Amino acid sequence: MTSTTAAPAALDATRGALTRFSAWARRRTIFIAPVLVYLILVLLGVTTSNIGISSLREDPASPLGLQIGGSQGIRSDEWGTESPIWLGQLARGGAEDPTPLSVSNDFFAQLPAGPVSSVVFFDGSMLSLGTILPQEMLFAAKWWLPALLLFIGLPIWFRQVGAGARWGYLAGVLIMVAPGSAWWSGRPVNTLGFVAAGCALGIYGATALGRRQWGRGIVAVLACGILLARLPTYYQPLAIVVGIPIVVATAAVILARAAPWRERVLALGAVGVSGLGWTALIFWENRSAVMAGLGTVYPGDRQSTGGATSPGMVFGATNLGKMEALGRDTPLNQSEAATAFTVLLVVLVLLFATQRWRGSRVLATALIPIVALGLFWLSWGTMSWGSLGSHIPIVNRVPNTRAMLGVGYIAIIAFCLFMSQWRPPRRQAVAVVAASAAAFLSGYGGSSLQETTMPGLTTWYIWACALGTGAVVYALVAFSQHRWPLVLAGVAALSLTATAQPILFGLGDLRASTTAQKFMAWGAESMSDGTVWASPSQDVDSLMMATGTPSLSARQQIGPDVDEWRKLDPEGAYEQLWNRGGLHIMFEWTDNDDITFAQPVADTIIVQTSPCVVAERIESFTHAVSASPLDGPCLTQRDSFTWGGINYFVYDVER
Repeated sequence: MTSTTAAPAALDATRGALTRFSAWARRRTIFIAPVLVYLILVLLGVTTSNIGISSLREDPASPLGLQIGGSQGIRSDEWGTESPIWLGQLARGGAEDPTPLSVSNDFFAQLPAGPVSSVVFFDGSMLSLGTILPQEMLFAAKWWLPALLLFIGLPIWFRQVGAGARWGYLAGVLIMVAPGSAWWSGRPVNTLGFVAAGCALGIYGATALGRRQWGRGIVAVLACGILLARLPTYYQPLAIVVGIPIVVATAAVILARAAPWRERVLALGAVGVSGLGWTALIFWENRSAVMAGLGTVYPGDRQSTGGATSPGMVFGATNLGKMEALGRDTPLNQSEAATAFTVLLVVLVLLFATQRWRGSRVLATALIPIVALGLFWLSWGTMSWGSLGSHIPIVNRVPNTRAMLGVGYIAIIAFCLFMSQWRPPRRQAVAVVAASAAAFLSGYGGSSLQETTMPGLTTWYIWACALGTGAVVYALVAFSQHRWPLVLAGVAALSLTATAQPILFGLGDLRASTTAQKFMAWGAESMSDGTVWASPSQDVDSLMMATGTPSLSARQQIGPDVDEWRKLDPEGAYEQLWNRGGLHIMFEWTDNDDITFAQPVADTIIVQTSPCVVAERIESFTHAVSASPLDGPCLTQRDSFTWGGINYFVYDVER
């Protein structure tokens, strides 16, 4: 072959290879695009964590690292507890966190405590690499993993049930940027990400088993069970509301497949055995923590029933764009007011009555249980259930306010499923009525918020939100065949929460400051010799958690270690105060030779005594932190440090 003929042949081969690669990439864009974004965020060490708040800075006037936007103090469950626990796991290289007064926090923090949880909490197991890989990257990898699974799993699940991936992407965006997600530190996303990916794997595995593709099917079913086992391990009141409807819909879809009945039942059985099996194993492995949590005064003994909440809690989500600004002017519990877009459930019901169903039987099978459960939870927060509600198992674990937080996410998924088969009618009346109803409910919810929890809302803003909501719904209903209404809906939702979360590069003062480096060394020393610390400050407690420093003053997430608490309270006289989950344990140092307990708020207990008394009762206690000088026969000043702009003293304590 001559060179003149070889060159065109090589060129044709190159073009063919590029064409094949382009086709391969297009088919896998549903995976490639989210993974690329995820990797960029991980490599940059970027999160939306609030650990850059001033109280977790050595010198708030000179914060270390780069942060864009302000941290939100109201999300102390994240910056004061959850994120420090993850950072502590990084500091210890995966070693279990000693929590002397409580059972291990690992189960609630989704960290491994044994071989089964090492598999189910695989992202927590990844944190054991903190002594090898950059910790800011590992923290970001865990932070964004639920979002990655959401943006892969939900579009695939939508496509599997016949709804189309683009509506799955819209659902993912609305879930991700909803006020409830921003002000609850992504907890709805944490639940829905794992559930959506698990359910997508369940359908894939059932289909593969039906085709006798045993290898693919078994791997997919096992992976499905691992992901779904996460559902009951996180914040249960929210997980019950938002997670179970998708699981039920997935089971219905597997049974509705075009296959012999026996094959469908066996496929569903395989998925169910995998999910329940992994769940049972992880609960057994963490049985001591589970039993301690069930035996607490709160939340173990709590039983709730349905009852009416304010209209603002039900339909006010579209008015929550000013929560960040209003919270700076007056105290505002944004997390308790934050919800998602429940108004879409009402729009769906209105539209359903105007047009015959155009979707497939499988799509209807997926939609019906989600809508039914969405309407049930809507009634839980809008109607009185009396004593009956408190006797419904599982459901009675959900307060009506938490149901209103979660029902908006069901509404998002149900609405997007329904709209995938919607065809705009020639009459504009349908779109106008739907938009008008949405605008009215938005204005009603906003006006309720103005009268109750958010008096700072202005009337013009409520009207603007109502008109904006109506315009978005009109565009989606009248032009659903186009892509621009979906983009408009995503941008409108993002405008509500664009400033609600900071953008943080790295880990701030919790790693870069001199104080944090001191505690990293002290924590490693205490882990080695089995000693523990205690402090009078929750901010210092968060620092110690983040640096892997064992401490008596910490967060009791699940429940108490009763034997250890009895060393401080031998008669159990104060058990009602310390037998709680989600408890902040603090120490107030005095010169008294006895121990008293105080509970200024429901989730905080203050142990008032001398460090010398604590050392006599708890042998491992050898280090006390104080914001003022202490004088006692058992104390020797060891060092001092600055945290949150406050000077603290460190004392060695001898028995």
